Amino acid sequence: MKLLSTYLKEIKIASRGFYFYIEIFIAILLLVVVLVAIDDYPDSKAEEYVYYDMSDVQFDSMLAMQLASDSIIQIEDSQFDLKAVSFDVLNIDSEQVTSYVFESSKTISVPTLQMINVETNQIIKTIYIVDSLDDLLRLSLSSGNAGSKITTNELDEVIYTYIIQGYETERYVDFLYLTHSIDESSIAGELASQDVVEIGSSNRLTNKEAIVPVFVVFAGSLMGLFIVIAYLFLDKGQGVIKALAVTPSTIGSYLLSKNFVIMTTVVISSSIVAIPIMGLKPNYFLFYVFLLITTFAFSSIGLFVSSFFDSIGKSFGVVYILMIVLMIPVISYYNSSFDPLWIKFFPTYPVLQGFKGILMGQPDWAYVSIYAGVFLLAGIGILGLANIRFKKSLTI
Repeated sequence: MKLLSTYLKEIKIASRGFYFYIEIFIAILLLVVVLVAIDDYPDSKAEEYVYYDMSDVQFDSMLAMQLASDSIIQIEDSQFDLKAVSFDVLNIDSEQVTSYVFESSKTISVPTLQMINVETNQIIKTIYIVDSLDDLLRLSLSSGNAGSKITTNELDEVIYTYIIQGYETERYVDFLYLTHSIDESSIAGELASQDVVEIGSSNRLTNKEAIVPVFVVFAGSLMGLFIVIAYLFLDKGQGVIKALAVTPSTIGSYLLSKNFVIMTTVVISSSIVAIPIMGLKPNYFLFYVFLLITTFAFSSIGLFVSSFFDSIGKSFGVVYILMIVLMIPVISYYNSSFDPLWIKFFPTYPVLQGFKGILMGQPDWAYVSIYAGVFLLAGIGILGLANIRFKKSLTI
């Protein structure tokens, strides 16, 4: 009852302040922007550089075959400025390293193709056809986009050599090998001979829907962390922490009530964004359970961090760096080919992946349950450390 009373008092106090509404305002603003300004299926920014290492006759024949398809069109040539650069290239198969040095810059004009979705007329990928392997390497490695060299052998078989950056997942590399190891007719024949049982939906998040997991993590993890720190410093400035020493309330119940206030605002702001955009697709029971647990864990981190400082100004540098670090997994979320092992150790990585599955309506119950348990235990442990730290501050 004391905890409930403290929570209700904290909610009443928080509702009179600015910080209680800032996250709700951001949620409403984001919802309006997403619904009005973002297309569900926008043109893709994916780019690829291609070098055809073959005779002019073979190249013209292959290009004509591509343009005969409704899914590929040719547009105006594109220009690129190639700067002086040097780099090493590793051949994965032979493990041979080749060094390249280009001492001068130059400008090139290259034929440009667009791969489009014939149903929606979206641009799926833009393909630039370069004249040499050197230009292919310089463009690919300077831009970070994929490159490929296409040639033929003495049997007129098409050979593909891909230029990748080194951070791609093993699945992506295996996919490139598989794509050209068997021709499409053989793959279709193999699939036709198999007994296929559908075990789940292949739904994907639209461009609008893909923003929701990021916002939920931003609201629950980062804004929750920041706002709980702001609440604590407001109370510190008003002497609330020290006043607890002469009241029946405990530091633990006070800190826990702050967590509950943040969890309340996060549930409201996340619902404002998730429900109108996602509709009935998500598993909302699992969504709110995972949301409350992860918000509890990250707001506990905020409480612990705030215990080391006596003003928000002094803590700002640490909080700012912490928020940036926690958002790094968003890179992997939006670019699935960039999924190095080290990025999986960031606490927001499993939160993003968990919410993505939940909001798609295809949650991995084992994955979400394991990390829910991890974050719950971590949150309790960190809250305990914050409690110890704040007890010490009563004597200062």
